[in-house]
Amino acid sequence: MKVLLSVLLLTLSTFSFAQNTNTISGIITDAESDSAPLLLAKVTLKETGQKALTNETGTFSFDNLAQGTYTLVCSFTGYETKEIVATLNAPTDVVLHASSLSLDDLTLAFAASASKTQDDAIKHN
Repeated sequence: MKVLLSVLLLTLSTFSFAQNTNTISGIITDAESDSAPLLLAKVTLKETGQKALTNETGTFSFDNLAQGTYTLVCSFTGYETKEIVATLNAPTDVVLHASSLSLDDLTLAFAASASKTQDDAIKHN
């Protein structure tokens, strides 16, 4: 009886470990630099909050994932953030584009900041 119970527990534990063998991996590249890899781009699994940074070849990896659908949020300073649905156990390549900020957008941001600073100064006087 003890042997049967031991075998049953061992079998159940093996199946529970085997369930999380899925991975999501890929490469993040720069659209502006002839698809050069982006070093230290941040990749987040939206559903779990897990984060990873790309290495010098632009690659990232999330291991031991349960079955399901996962959304990758990929970002890099000065680039547009991109959300994509990833496929388990298949390469996921992401191309990020540099974000564009017009002079008008920058002027509006500074004007709003200056206005808030002036309003705060008036409230404190």
